[in-house]
Amino acid sequence: METIYCSACGDEMSAAAVACPKCGHPSGNRNSTMPAKSFRGLQGPVLTNISAKTSFGDAIKLCFNKYADFSGRARRSEFWFAYLFLYLTGLPFYVLALTVDGFGVIGASQFGFFSFLYLAWALAIFIPWLAMTSRRLHDADASFGYYFMVLIPLVGTILLLVKWAEDGTPGANRFGESNKYSA
Repeated sequence: METIYCSACGDEMSAAAVACPKCGHPSGNRNSTMPAKSFRGLQGPVLTNISAKTSFGDAIKLCFNKYADFSGRARRSEFWFAYLFLYLTGLPFYVLALTVDGFGVIGASQFGFFSFLYLAWALAIFIPWLAMTSRRLHDADASFGYYFMVLIPLVGTILLLVKWAEDGTPGANRFGESNKYSA
């Protein structure tokens, strides 16, 4: 049996296969009875057009323009730049609420102005954060239910971070077309 290599993931597969068993990328083998040449390289339709990375400013715009859009896919750069922005803008509110108001300290009886600002910011970004997380998981071919892995102490958070960090599936997956690769 002859073997070829998937042009998307490089995994070895049968020459008679219509698609890669690992990533589902089409092999380009239109006639499964005719064996393809066995060599390492590009086979079939190639996903070579890689769009430019999402810039920091574009990631922030996408995060708020797709405020409650839980469908589609988000590239790693879009996700991590928006995450960085949301974290860095919320950090001063949290530090001021903690130091000035005593927010979060057990036994603190004050709920001051900075505590209010921090809670307002957290509520304002809650829906965009969930939507962006959902789109990032979709790019890695996982449903939003995967987010609930964080309920498993320590291990769940590590598994979620790994899923957020892995490259999206090339081509289309069950959640839509890739923002990164195109034919």
